[in-house]
Amino acid sequence: MKFRALLKNLKGVRVIGKNDPEITGISESSKEVQRGDLFVCIPGAKVDGRAYAMEAVEKGARAVMVQGEVLRSVDVPQVVVKDVRESLALLAHAFYGNPSKKVKVIGVTGTKGKTTTTYLIRSILERAGQKAGLIGTIAYHIGKKTYEANNTTPSSLTIVKLLEEMRKEGCQWAVMEVSSHALEMRRVLGIDFQGAVFTNLGRDHLDYHKNFNNYFKAKRRLFTEFKDLKARAINADDVYGLKLLKELKAKAVGYSIKADCAYKATDVTHKAGQLKFSVQGNAFEVPLTGLFNVYNALAAIAVLKELGLSWSEIQDGLKHAPAVPGRFEEVKAGQNFTILVDYAHTADALKQALIAARDILGKKTNYRLISVFGCGGDRDRTKRPLMGKVSSQLADLTIITSDNPRTENPTSILEDIQRGIPRPLLSGEHRRVWVEGDRTQAIRMALSNAKPGDLVLIAGKGHETYQIIGETKHHFDDREVAMKIAKELKKKHV
Repeated sequence: MKFRALLKNLKGVRVIGKNDPEITGISESSKEVQRGDLFVCIPGAKVDGRAYAMEAVEKGARAVMVQGEVLRSVDVPQVVVKDVRESLALLAHAFYGNPSKKVKVIGVTGTKGKTTTTYLIRSILERAGQKAGLIGTIAYHIGKKTYEANNTTPSSLTIVKLLEEMRKEGCQWAVMEVSSHALEMRRVLGIDFQGAVFTNLGRDHLDYHKNFNNYFKAKRRLFTEFKDLKARAINADDVYGLKLLKELKAKAVGYSIKADCAYKATDVTHKAGQLKFSVQGNAFEVPLTGLFNVYNALAAIAVLKELGLSWSEIQDGLKHAPAVPGRFEEVKAGQNFTILVDYAHTADALKQALIAARDILGKKTNYRLISVFGCGGDRDRTKRPLMGKVSSQLADLTIITSDNPRTENPTSILEDIQRGIPRPLLSGEHRRVWVEGDRTQAIRMALSNAKPGDLVLIAGKGHETYQIIGETKHHFDDREVAMKIAKELKKKHV
């Protein structure tokens, strides 16, 4: 496609240079530039793409997009825009032929439940014989191909490339997690969403959004800025979900366990590995654990029923729903107690995971609930003491440890968590909380203390296979570590 033809839908731009080269690709990373590309200079918190424009041109980029001042260092045509992220999104859709007009896209946003809800939606669609791709926190799935995910919602360019690949693979649907960052940074601009889900809003990402109002406004964009939406499904039991429902009125439907709305679950029963409930007189069985997963299932039911699937198709898809990696995932090494790994990394998510774990144990038993968790560095500090408080209240034994400290001092993070814990629980005869900064040793401590029938919940990292210390990623998988230690302990006691 010719450079100037590619720019025809961009408004308020300034083109520098008289040449009109053929553009054969778009790149936002100088490391990935191919000859014939248009290189887009993305401004970042740590690195500005402008600094890599010359390198991109030397590798064969035929044109450059910049925000603000013209680059004096390159001799290829430039397009100067006011907002480079917004322009990149529009440019990508134009270059790849607007794949979201050919693949029906469902977006899921919220603090908790996005990953499980997208997996459930995809399961239902696939069981109904409708091929569906998935873009989310754990991975990107297209047919039998799986790509590692670097962000909950990738860049606009990556999203469009994935959608185009889905189209080529014959996918009729694309199900994607939509983060508040992605909405705020315009990564999903230009997508023709068919369906949208709002799961809930809890304390997270306040380091970026500053307050709940800004956080809510970012999530709200998915429901107000995409005019082709045919279905909006919103959690009516969530305070912010109810606020959004009242604003959208007839444009949206609610789902709930408590509130009266279109998709209310009744006759709810839940035990380990099985949920049962009814919606509008239709019975459902889902092979998942925890009341929070009833909400995730309801979200999938509501949006897909509104998009035209039958009750029987949805029932069948949920009955055969897959386990989601790192979401209440059980580690089995032949031990005589339960080990669960979960991604819960906010106070409310940890609370719900601990409540679900207690339900598995049974409230009238003497079996103990043991919690292992940490908090990420360079992220919202306000949730740390809240998580400490929740675990100390709901678990019989808590071990605070490191998560992804990143460039923060791990000891400072541990101290922040302890601020939410009553002092008597940290020492003395009433002690229920221990601190072990080494995550492997913390898991070892928890498993070593577990007695027959107990349950150990290892929270915070879930599906992640790394630990970030400083600016370096080290291989670390809670599931692998727990499996190895559990096997070692089992051998000792044989």
